[in-house]
This record gives sequence, C-alpha cells and structure tokens, in this order.
Amino acid sequence: MWMLIRANDLGAVRAPSGARILAANPDSAERGDPWRWTVELDESTPAPIAAVTANPSHVNSRSTRYEGNYTGVLQRGAGEQIVVAGLAGEALVSAEDGPWQRWLRPGDTFIVEGEDPESMRLSLTAGESAVQVITLSPTRAKVLRWVP
Repeated sequence: MWMLIRANDLGAVRAPSGARILAANPDSAERGDPWRWTVELDESTPAPIAAVTANPSHVNSRSTRYEGNYTGVLQRGAGEQIVVAGLAGEALVSAEDGPWQRWLRPGDTFIVEGEDPESMRLSLTAGESAVQVITLSPTRAKVLRWVP
C-alpha cells in the first residue's frame, strides 16, 4: 500500500471550469508522464462536489458520496487507486487491520494504491460531514500508479 495525503489542493490550481484541482495523475506537465485522471472540487453549488475526469483508455472510475455520521469499510481491489476527497466537516480514514489513521477536512485529499487488495475504515463525524470516494481501476495495466 502507498498513501498520499495532500492538505487542501494543488496550490489553489484552478481547472478551466473554475473548480479547484484536488489531485491529478500526473500533477504537473513537467513530470513527462501521460495524463490519466484529475479530481476537481466544484464549490459553486450549495453542497461541494468532487468529480473525476479520466482517460477511458486507461482508467475506469466510480464515485460514491458519503455523508453525516457514516461509518463503514471501503474495499480497494488489487491495482486500484482510491481517492477520498474531504467536502465538509471531518472524516477519519484508517487501516481496517493496522495502526495508521488520518483525519480529512474540506479540500484534503487522501490517495491509496497498491498491488494487494485492502480494507479501510471510513468514519465521518456527526453533522454536515461529507466525503467523495472515487475508485480508479486500470483498463490496461495490472496496477495504477500515482505520479506525484
């Protein structure tokens, strides 16, 4: 398993739509790697929305929004990436069977990837808490890798 936590966004980089870019693969043109996906935070609506744009030749995606006081287990399949984007309030992401845990706040992004499947616990605080969980699956390669 590999983890990245990015507090807030990519230095307030804005997409052409005006949304904040929370994470992208790669996260800058200087990396030289071909673009695969981008997660943006649209704050123009009453409830913020995290959306993914992905290159369908390389990545399939699915997205689920979790809100207020939700607690459950997220499953990441072998080779997949999970992106958890904080939208409102606070959420705790922790290893189902390990010692690590991280708090997310609005605009924080948590990315988990790896070759082996794993389980993570997601616990939202009571009230207006919300996160968007985006699962990215490879269509060609066995494993997706995040290029920071």
